Amino acid sequence: MKKIIILISLFLFITICLFTQNIQELRLGGVPVSGNLQIDSEIWYSVRAAENCFIIIETTGDTDTYLEAYDAQRNLIIENDDGGEGTNARIEMFAAAGRTYLFKLRGYNNQTTGPYRIWASSEPVPAAAELRFGTEQQEYMSLGGRNWYSVRTTMAGYITVETTGNMIDTYMYAYDSQFNILMENDDGGTGLNARIELLAEPNQTYFFLVRGFNNNISGPYSIWTIHETIPEDTVRNTERSRAAAIRLGEAIPVYFRTLNESRWYRYEVNRNRTAFVVQTRGNLNTTLLLYDSRGYLIAEDEYSGDYPNSLIHERLNAGVYYIEVRTYSNAVGLTGRCTLHAETR
Repeated sequence: MKKIIILISLFLFITICLFTQNIQELRLGGVPVSGNLQIDSEIWYSVRAAENCFIIIETTGDTDTYLEAYDAQRNLIIENDDGGEGTNARIEMFAAAGRTYLFKLRGYNNQTTGPYRIWASSEPVPAAAELRFGTEQQEYMSLGGRNWYSVRTTMAGYITVETTGNMIDTYMYAYDSQFNILMENDDGGTGLNARIELLAEPNQTYFFLVRGFNNNISGPYSIWTIHETIPEDTVRNTERSRAAAIRLGEAIPVYFRTLNESRWYRYEVNRNRTAFVVQTRGNLNTTLLLYDSRGYLIAEDEYSGDYPNSLIHERLNAGVYYIEVRTYSNAVGLTGRCTLHAETR
């Protein structure tokens, strides 16, 4: 047994050493590094932050690239496909002073090949303009600009931050007080405007970054925020045994107060071959699951509705059915609210 343990330890040590040797260092603000992707290849880079800052890792060229960011223990932080120009990948994230981050570069699929250039740059932690609840502010977006805002809460509730106007296409990110990203949004508002709604804790500061959809966008826009208190949880339908009955045609508010929480509902179909449609609406990434009376899964959906909503359309026989609503497991921003809608056709 001891020999086996020693051999396993030696294998892990050699594997880690080989992995470390294959990592290329990217210096913040340094010159771009050129490379070439082969079939089914992965190329690793490391970046060390000397101070708290935002780091930007991006590629250029005609090769369709994909980037993944990891901490020093190789826990995935964030990934990106086409955040840069064209089909290039781009990651922007907060980096803590003294920490090293790893970035895996690959092609969009394992058959992607071609040359690329990659570089790392940094920006200081920004001074953010304060947003006041219920007040609309007039702003301007410069070419390639990024405008930062802060919101301070005194009590728990839902914060909504939204851009308005018809001059530019905005994109928004939300961060907690330590600049950990909570969620992001493109066109959740009216038209090409961004909108984020998040469940906020009391006495906390949240940061919001607004940029153009790409670096070629500039122009005026407005931004506003509101705060709504959390309604009392009187139903507590977090288990199938506590499923709440739904009525067709109603917009049923669904609140997710904790991570990985489910909300359960039930509906009784009165005749065979009934076309049953249930869907979520809102800006929260959701998953819908439909079960029969015995608890067997009939259907599951993530994005069949208007993104990021889910929709199930099934023909059902008479009986009792259960609907589970939960936040999408890989989504950023796992608390919040949406509405549930059901109908028969």
